[in-house]
Amino acid sequence: MDGQRFDVVVIGGGINGASSAQHLAAEGYAVLLVDKGDFASGSSSRSTRMLHCGLRYFETPNPVRDFLLNPRRFRTALTMAKASMETRAELVTDSSDRLMPYTLCFPIYKNGPYKPWHLDIGFKILGGLGPKAVPLDYRRLPPEEACRLPLVDALAEPEQLRSVATFREYMLDWPERFCIDAVLDAERMGATVRNHTTARLIDRDASGEWRVGLSDAEGESVVTAPVVLNMAGIWIDEVNRPVLGETDGKRYILGTKGSHIAVQLPPEYHDYGIAAVNSIGEPHYCLPSQGGYHHIGPTETIYEGNIEDIRVNTAEVDFLLTETQNVLPGLALAKSDVVYSWAGVRPLTYDPAIPKGNRSREVHNLADQGMPNVFAMTAGPVMSHRSAGREMTAAVRRLVAPSGAAQSPDYAPRMLPEEANALPLVDGDDSVRLSHLGYVAEKEHARALSDILFARTGLGYRHRLTDAHIRKAAEAVSAHLGWDDAELHRQVEAVKMRRDRLHQPARDAE
Repeated sequence: MDGQRFDVVVIGGGINGASSAQHLAAEGYAVLLVDKGDFASGSSSRSTRMLHCGLRYFETPNPVRDFLLNPRRFRTALTMAKASMETRAELVTDSSDRLMPYTLCFPIYKNGPYKPWHLDIGFKILGGLGPKAVPLDYRRLPPEEACRLPLVDALAEPEQLRSVATFREYMLDWPERFCIDAVLDAERMGATVRNHTTARLIDRDASGEWRVGLSDAEGESVVTAPVVLNMAGIWIDEVNRPVLGETDGKRYILGTKGSHIAVQLPPEYHDYGIAAVNSIGEPHYCLPSQGGYHHIGPTETIYEGNIEDIRVNTAEVDFLLTETQNVLPGLALAKSDVVYSWAGVRPLTYDPAIPKGNRSREVHNLADQGMPNVFAMTAGPVMSHRSAGREMTAAVRRLVAPSGAAQSPDYAPRMLPEEANALPLVDGDDSVRLSHLGYVAEKEHARALSDILFARTGLGYRHRLTDAHIRKAAEAVSAHLGWDDAELHRQVEAVKMRRDRLHQPARDAE
């Protein structure tokens, strides 16, 4: 790598960085995509996993008054809702194998903040903003009919219901897979991709190009590029710091922590979810996901802890269970029902006027900070990653021309090859077989066993892997990755630690 020149260096291989690399490569740019961990190992892997229609952007205590008094906020809501509807249609059309459809139910209470006509108008607007090819299937049901639906039958105070809105939504199977697919497509079109590689901005050379230092297990090198995209998410300010200094640089990120718990509900609930408002006026979801689980969350609190070690603590588990008891007392959930948990930090835009950060996606030109031709993106949701990649490509296009020919991106999910005669790692789950583990190790830039069992195959989310499963997986890939016995043991222990952390939600981490 030492001495190589690129048109663009993308620092951060989360979902938005991967999409940027994919769309830049499609435009003909010579791209280097680099991440200090595995691809999608940060906030991208820890979202609510919801491909939503954009209704949440109209959520406010008094929609009519609030939007009339703040028309700019309404325009922003319309813009983001339109992007959500367009993204929803695009992903459902070309990536349906990576999505799980379900019916989302939104209860409207007599004493609640939202009126039935609020929902009617909201969905009328959404229907006009988005493509008609993927319908919303919006219905507003009377209480008697709605209370026969799964989950709705567990709601608090059914006698206070005015009606229940139902509509079609989708869950991402696991967000890392979307990211890996984008990385591989970028590579297909000529991009250079490196995970487990730290990048640092050094300075600009005599020709005005940025020198970027790279460090990995093989050593150190320096590459150059006229343009750098800082897509490092919650690490954006850290990437800027070597150039801007410890105290002089502008702050771009305000992180809010979102914690979730997973529970196993009866099979009849698997195609239904609930969206409600919790006791502090924030969204509260109970959503179906892969493996037959339901995810409950999120929390939303300012996070100023260690961004290298983000996990759920007991207070957050208790909060989510209490709020679920308030919303869905019929489920009668206890701490013993929690199967696993996870937490992430949203890379929201720092704005002193907005205490919990600005949720609007923004592209920042860092030229005013003495970093010309460097751009950063904040508050980019997982679901809108394709439009984020296109937006960053447009920013680059205004500065430099691509050095190569344009190509067409391929958004089709990359499926594992047919291996009908190979044994599955987990009995009963034929989607991933032992031979597939070696395939992703060689073909998909997996350098750690954790990369394979979580980001590449999703097995670690669908199952509580036993020690025997983990050992068998390590043995299946050790020859592909050149591990000796000591490294194999280290990889097994690392996955066991991740599994135990995921499946021990009641243990305090902070």
